[in-house]
Formats: sequence, C-alpha cells, structure tokens
Amino acid sequence: MTELEQAPPLIMAVDALGRTRLGRELAFRFDLARSVGARYAWRRFRYDVTGARRRGPFDPVYRAIWRDAADALGAELVELPAGLFELRANGASTRVWRHCVMLDDAVTLRFAMQKALVHERLSACALPVPEHLVFDAPDLSRAAEFLRLGPTPCVLKPVGDGGGSGVTAGVRTLAHLMRARLRAWRTDEHLMIERQVTGENYRLMFLDGELLDVVRRGPPKVTGDGRSTIVELVEAENARRAARAAQVLFWRLDIDLDCIFTLESLGLTPASVLPAGRTVALKTVVNQNTAEDNETVHAPVSEHLVGQARAAAELLGVRLAGVDVITTDLTKPLSRSGGAIIEVNGTPGLSYHYDVRDRANATRVAIPILKSLLGASAAVGGRPAH
Repeated sequence: MTELEQAPPLIMAVDALGRTRLGRELAFRFDLARSVGARYAWRRFRYDVTGARRRGPFDPVYRAIWRDAADALGAELVELPAGLFELRANGASTRVWRHCVMLDDAVTLRFAMQKALVHERLSACALPVPEHLVFDAPDLSRAAEFLRLGPTPCVLKPVGDGGGSGVTAGVRTLAHLMRARLRAWRTDEHLMIERQVTGENYRLMFLDGELLDVVRRGPPKVTGDGRSTIVELVEAENARRAARAAQVLFWRLDIDLDCIFTLESLGLTPASVLPAGRTVALKTVVNQNTAEDNETVHAPVSEHLVGQARAAAELLGVRLAGVDVITTDLTKPLSRSGGAIIEVNGTPGLSYHYDVRDRANATRVAIPILKSLLGASAAVGGRPAH
C-alpha cells in the first residue's frame, strides 16, 4: 500500500470525487461543510454564486484615492462608465480602473503571475525564495514526498493565479495536502508546494525602482466575547466590514482550509467559543485582512533587503510592483533573517497602503503614481504628498 493509500478513508473518498471539474466543486463544498457545518457552507455557497456577480464596493474607495491624488497634483478627475476614471493636467491625460494603471503591458503582468516561473528566475539570480516543488494536480506523489521530507508546515498554491486565491498554508499532514490540493485544483491544473517561511508579511511598493512604501500586513483576527462561536464572530466581522465599505475596501472574511488549519494548530475549530477578550489569528494568508491588521512601516528597513526586493521587480520588468516578502527582521538582509520573496505583484492593490491602522499617516502612493502617469507637467500647485 502506498503512502497516499494510507490516508483516512473519508479523505480518500473526497479526493476520489475530485477527479472531474464538477466533482472537485462538489468535493470542496462537502469538505467545507463537514468542517464548518451545513448552515455556514450553504450561506457561503449562496454568497459565492450571487456575490461574485454583484458589483463590488471598489469604486467609492478608489474614487477617493484617485481624487486625492488629482487634487494634490492640480489635475482634473473625470468619471467614465464601468468604474473608469480619466485624469488630466496640462494637456496630458491617463486612464485608471481601480488599481490598474497604464504603466505595465499585459504580457509583463501575465508573466509576473506565473509563480513557478518567477521563483525560477529569482532563484537563478540568487534572490531568496522558499524551497518549492511544482507538480501537476492529478499526481500528488512528488508533493507527498516533499511534505514527508520536511520541514513542515508547507504552503500549497495554484501556479498561475493571484490575490491569494486557492492558497492554503499550514499544510502539515498528508490529509492536509490532499484537501489543499483539491481546493487549489479548482483554480489551476498546475500547483506548487513550498516551505512555509517564518516571519511577518510585508508589501514593498516600487515605482520604476523607487521604493514608495512598506506595509506590514497582519493576518485577519477575531476577538472572543465568551458566547459566540468563531463562525459567529466571523459573520459579525463581515457585517462590520460591509457597514463601512464606502470608506475601507471590503474583503469578505471566509472560513476556508487556511483558516481551518490555522485554528487546528491552536487546538480550535470553527465551532469553538473564544473566552471574552481572547484574540486569535484566523489565517496565515493575509489577503482577507482589514485596515486594523495593516501598518505603515516608518522604521528603517535594511538597504540590502530593499535592494533584493527592487531587483526582483526589475528582473521581471514590472514598473509598478508590490513585492511581498516574509521576514522576522526588516533590518537584516533576507539571507540573514531566513526570509524570502514570496511574490512579485503587477498592478498591486493601492488600498493596502491607505487602509492601515493609522490612516491619517498613511503613505498616499497614488500621488507619485499619477505624477508618473501624467508626466512632470502635472506637478503644479495642489497639496504636498505625505
């Protein structure tokens, strides 16, 4: 009997169901329901079906970001259909859509999304990336061996998608791996497993090699009240986020495998009731966090670390880049802290830099970006950038 055949029978049955596209979707829903309960799983299904088709509350947030930048540079902001904005100054003009701007071409952005290719290129240039293995979703044997050899935990992710979609951290066991494979396989046939790097997650934003901002991005959290289950706390948090969606970009906090594995490592489940005042991190992946979880970094950052992140963006040819690194110490090069570059994002989200705990002192990154888009002639009058 192979190692894969020794997995728990229920996991084997769910895994077997996932051999077709429809089967993967059904297996994913069943796996979620058995972990969080049928009621939450049904509400999650309804949201996934209807919420994905509903226009998100991105436009008010990005309208405020681009209007602030336009005012600072004395530019005119013109609203166009479909959430587009045109910005004009001194005969120059540019168009933006949310965080998408006219700097990097579509091929460069597509290239940057290919995680395995990016890891390969960075590693070849001696830039630190996590130890990793790329494999085809139908054959889990090599990934199982990678996991067995350790150290764990590991992270499983689709090779060609972004925004944290289908990414599961905290993979420690074969059963974890099989469940995470099923989730990621819904997104991509080609998957990657990598060693989970110890430390905090930072986003470094570069524009043509200039460092604009550094943000520490913490995991999403909930605080217990002594009565509510974690599922109920998550639903209350989503209601709180939705109520201020016009001011802070709304990210729905979902209970997924990353959440389930994170809670499991703490001896908790989604049905656990947290004591009043106890705060726990729900996930390792930070994409569904909120403003209170983000912090602008004003302390010194190692020039060597900044140079490594800058080199990663330049190697891929991305002019506007959000380079994600994980490290235990920003004052040291990644090679000394044991940190790594985990992703280079083209068209990085601007809201991360505005939606921070100390919003009054956030770095207004859209101002230098707009100045670059319009050219030096746009820098007339207006308010100075922070």
